[in-house]
Amino acid sequence: MQQTELSALRLSLAKYFVGHQADGLFMASLDHSPTEQLNGKTWHTSALVLSAAVEHSALAHELGRIANPQTKKLTKWAKANPHYRRRFHSSLMPSLDSHRVMVLAISATETIIAENEDHFVSELGASRHYTRYLKDGRARVSMGPVVNANTGEKSTFDLPGNQGPMVVFIAHYLRRMHQEMQIALSLRAPMHVTWNFLADKPPGGSKGPFDQALSMLLGLANPRGSLRWGYFLEGDTVETDLLADNIAGLLNEIMLVPKRYASPVRQPSTNGAGFFYWERWMKDSG
Repeated sequence: MQQTELSALRLSLAKYFVGHQADGLFMASLDHSPTEQLNGKTWHTSALVLSAAVEHSALAHELGRIANPQTKKLTKWAKANPHYRRRFHSSLMPSLDSHRVMVLAISATETIIAENEDHFVSELGASRHYTRYLKDGRARVSMGPVVNANTGEKSTFDLPGNQGPMVVFIAHYLRRMHQEMQIALSLRAPMHVTWNFLADKPPGGSKGPFDQALSMLLGLANPRGSLRWGYFLEGDTVETDLLADNIAGLLNEIMLVPKRYASPVRQPSTNGAGFFYWERWMKDSG
């Protein structure tokens, strides 16, 4: 598995925050390509977009005007034509240079995600609450019991077997990025970091098993801050949601067909307003 050294990420974040002071509160958008479940595809990519005051809305509007001259709005990556995709690709980093927006992304092969399921569960502290089993010959995952601190009520969430590895993969990545950001922001003085998510509807909708399982994993005791969740009433219509969708779609397409785009996605200029980080996990060639 190839993975960027976390100390390098922490150093990059620390340097970035020197010139871009933050109070620890960020609005967050998150999306995944091709989907939030293992489905036989080679690569899966998650894109997290953060800004202190929803500045990524302005970035989304700018990219929409460039990528889609007719409607001047972003569209779902899966529905976009090649001209739109090329314009979005060529404009993403130059536009990010002028917007105070952070992009943190990860691409991993489906094989790596499945093979590391136990590792993700263990690091999330959920080993005693995560059970794989068969029901009517089909793989399922049970998560729980979870105790409501206010009522004492116990709940258990049941997921399809192909969603379990993805929910722990996503939760593990988000908690790890949250930790790295909190440490980088706390080099001078301790700081709590809060991410307020406005996300696309998860599989099964809000309050469905996937949503509840992810919320449980991200809501575990965290002295570094918190990750709070909210969902749009309608999917695929809000510009910040579509921005995360487009970034995830672009990066996943680059992993699938590296030669499709003439120039690689690069880090914004060091004196620019934006920040870009992309991990790629695959089996070592050796």
